[in-house]
Amino acid sequence: MNNDIEKDFNLGGSVERALSGDYELKAGDVFKEAWGYTIKNFLSFSPAIIALLFVQLGIFYIALKLQLGNPGMILDALTNPEAFDSRIVEAIFVANFSYEVVSAPIYAGVSLMAMSHAAGLQTKPRHIAKGLQFTIPVILATLFSLMLQGIAGMILPFLSMYLSLAFSNSILLICEKRIPPMQSLLLSLRAVNKKILVLAGIYLMVTLMFVVAAMFYGIGLIFVVPFFFHVKGIVYRNMFGIKLKIVASDQSNDDDQNNNNKSSQVFDA
Repeated sequence: MNNDIEKDFNLGGSVERALSGDYELKAGDVFKEAWGYTIKNFLSFSPAIIALLFVQLGIFYIALKLQLGNPGMILDALTNPEAFDSRIVEAIFVANFSYEVVSAPIYAGVSLMAMSHAAGLQTKPRHIAKGLQFTIPVILATLFSLMLQGIAGMILPFLSMYLSLAFSNSILLICEKRIPPMQSLLLSLRAVNKKILVLAGIYLMVTLMFVVAAMFYGIGLIFVVPFFFHVKGIVYRNMFGIKLKIVASDQSNDDDQNNNNKSSQVFDA
């Protein structure tokens, strides 16, 4: 006989607490915890990070090739400023826009994996595909977010950076809370505004880490990129909370009574 008892509980914050600003974020604690998850899950998480980067680079290259024919024109323009024209700038802008939108479901899968680590759960590289079930809402949210950032950037560059930070939780809200795309953007913005200075400081430090890592031939990115995703997962957990399910199995077996009272934690993205 096998009787399973399931119970849901929320780890961390909640939507209500996020909107009221009743959540705690300390940069030092967030970075320390994120670094611990980065080291602990380095081998299992790195393949997913590499897959995401390859997908994004592939989309970026294809978008450039479709527009310019020969992406090598960009390198020629860098060595010969006279060859640089507005068409190259437009091509880079469109390529950047394209890879962010098209790769959004893969990005969501990596974000879900990092969020799972922040909840104390283990992941496998194949879990990167979990974001694919949210393809349409994630792409819509990313598309609308980038459009708003682009329009805001035309008015004032600072507004574009603000919106990038304000919408930073929308992907996980869609995947973990099943919130519609437009509502997820608004919810993320409202929650971020409650502690905008702390969050801005956290992501500014992460940005500086990217700059420093890139200066050393990009080698440091193998640690900074997963660290960034873990920071996002921890911030999301503290703000909105993560729904977990405890499955307690009470198994009766005449041959082996040692199988009694087994429990496990399962995250169902």
